[in-house]
Parts: sequence; C-alpha cells; structure tokens
Amino acid sequence: MRKIIRVQSRARGRAPRPGLASLLGLILLLWGVISGLLSTSRGAFQPLADAVLIVAAVAWIMALVIHNDDSLVSRVSIFTMALAGGVLTSFTPIAIVFSAVAALYAAIHWRLAVATLTVVVGWATVLISLAISSPSNGWSTGDLATLLAGLIIGSTRQQSIRQAEVATQKKIDEVRTEVEHERAELLAERNHLAREIHDVLAHTLAALSLQLEAFDTVVDAEPETGPGVREQLARTRRLVRSGLDEARRAVQALRDDSGPLDEQLRTLAAVHDTTFEVVGASQRLPPQITVTLYRAAQEALTNAVKHATGSAKTVRLIYRDADVVVEVINDGGTTWSNLAHSGSGYGLQGIAERLALLEGRLDVECVDESKGGGWRVVASVPTNLVEGRESFTPSPNQR
Repeated sequence: MRKIIRVQSRARGRAPRPGLASLLGLILLLWGVISGLLSTSRGAFQPLADAVLIVAAVAWIMALVIHNDDSLVSRVSIFTMALAGGVLTSFTPIAIVFSAVAALYAAIHWRLAVATLTVVVGWATVLISLAISSPSNGWSTGDLATLLAGLIIGSTRQQSIRQAEVATQKKIDEVRTEVEHERAELLAERNHLAREIHDVLAHTLAALSLQLEAFDTVVDAEPETGPGVREQLARTRRLVRSGLDEARRAVQALRDDSGPLDEQLRTLAAVHDTTFEVVGASQRLPPQITVTLYRAAQEALTNAVKHATGSAKTVRLIYRDADVVVEVINDGGTTWSNLAHSGSGYGLQGIAERLALLEGRLDVECVDESKGGGWRVVASVPTNLVEGRESFTPSPNQR
C-alpha cells in the first residue's frame, strides 16, 4: 500500500504547472499587441480595439485561474479569447496568438471536436474582422497556420498527459498485484504456522490435560492424599487448560483472514452478546495492528466473562487523528463465573507487550470504584504507524 501511495505521489508531482509561464506569455503578448496598436492608425475603431484587448486579457486570466476545465466559465473564457484574438488581428497581426492560445487550451482540456470548433470560431472572426476593417488587404495563410499550430500542439500535449496517466495507472496495477502476491504468501505462511501449532502444541496440551484428568481420578481414590497435592494438581490442570485455550485462539487468529477490524469486532461482540460502536471514519489497517487490537478486545471480553458474568459490556472502536483505539467497558456484575480462577493471569500483560512493539499502549482503569463498578480496557496504536511513517510523537494523553 505504501508503494501505491508513493507512485500516486510521483504522478501528482509530474502534473503540469503552466500558470507562471502562461502569465509571462500573456504579459509579452500584451506588450506586442499594445505596441502594434500604437504603431497603427485605428481611427474610429480605437475604443473598440482597446476594449477588445482588455476582454482578451481578462479571458486569458480567467482560463488560468479556473481549475475546473469543464465548467461553463472556463468554456466561455476560452471562446471569448478566440473571438477577441480574431477581432484584434485586424488591427495588429500578433493578436492572432490570443486565438491560437485558445485553441491550445481547448485541445489540451477538451475533445478534438470542441478544440476544432474553437479554431473555426477564431478563424471566422479573423475573416469577418478583416473584411470589415480592411477589405482590400484580404487574409493571410499565416493566421490560419498559427491557429492550426495551437491546435496541434494542444492535441500533442493532451496525448502526452493521457499516456503519462496510463503509464502511472499501469505502474499502480503492477504494484497492487505485487502487494496481493505478498499478501497471499503471508496468508499461506500463517496457515502453515497454524497447522504446526495445532498439530504439535495443541495436541500435546490436550493429551496432557487428559492425563491430568486421569491422574486426578487416581488422587481422588486415595484418601491419604494431602490437600496440598490436590491444590497443586488443580492449579496445574487450570494452567494446562488455559494454555490449550491460548493455543486454540492463536490457531484461529492465524487462520482467519485479516479483514476490516470493525467487521471482526462486530462479530466478536455478537458472540459475547455485547454492544458494539464505531466512532470516526473507518480505515484499512495493517494486519499486525488489526490482529493485535482484535486480541486486546478478545482478552478484555474474556476477562469480563471470567470475573463479571452477566454484566453489560460495550466494545467501542475509535478512529482518531492521533491513534486508533479499541475500548472495552463492562459495568461490573454481581455474579462470578467458575472461570474466574482459571488461566495464568498474564493475558493482558501479553497484549500490552504486543502493543508496545507497535508503539501503542494498554490502559486498564476502574469505571466507578465508589459503586464497585466495572472496568475499562483501552488499547491504542498511533496513526503515524498505521500510515507508514517511522517517527512517533505521543499524543498528550499518551505521555
């Protein structure tokens, strides 16, 4: 994904920036047109020539300022520039550049038919203006050649831009294919690890659990067995059962495709009959972050079942500017499950260590201690890690 972002950034960096060059060209053209107007006798048409020159300059500036090439104002500006250039050509030949630039802009931004129409409008205006002001002079093929040059240059530029866009899209598709291939290899490796854990560790722990159950039966049959032995045996059995549960969860996490975190948490909340909320715009997170935050919510809900059976629980996924947060809240409870005494007690500590590797953190706090209320478990990962930046600046509530 980072590769795709970099390709798109480079494509944006190559985007043409004709504003300054076009403005400089306008200034030079105005200089030439004004010089031509001053050196010729315009007679009664002098106010008209001055007004048309101003209109042509304003139309050029409007075409530069407006970024939406398909807008009505942009189209009117370019056609106005073509008309004004045609009128001014009857006073000074250099003014044909206005119409040529209009043809250039039209060929770059619009279809060839519309650009050709711009040339026709400009050329027709030249012919009409010359026929009115100087019918004996006729028309020059140089004016038509100038208009056609603008059309050809603009069309060539449009083709170059389209070729660059096609090449960029092709590069993005290639990188996306490479990313998907790497993702497929990663999923295959995860499935391999899941099979190894299931076939070796999980089977071994399951067999050990059965042996302990059988040994427990033997111990119960011996009345002389001391209470310390029975307690130690029960503790060992709980530890093995907890390890087996952890192994099964690890296998499940490895085999599950890392889909969107909100979908995984919504499914998890439904299994535990828990309220689920999403705050902020959803983001696509890297697999290691998705798995870690999911495991944090899973561990927090497991603890709520163990220590506060029947309590109301809420899972909240929060997308913020500084971090992505998973918050699990339970309001306490008056009943306790038999599972409260099972497990090693290091689940949340392991989650905190995993979050630390991602420059995140885990906070556990009492919701309402005065009422003997429940607990809030908050797991967070900074968004600069999500976006692929290497530096990390903790937010004020993380210091």
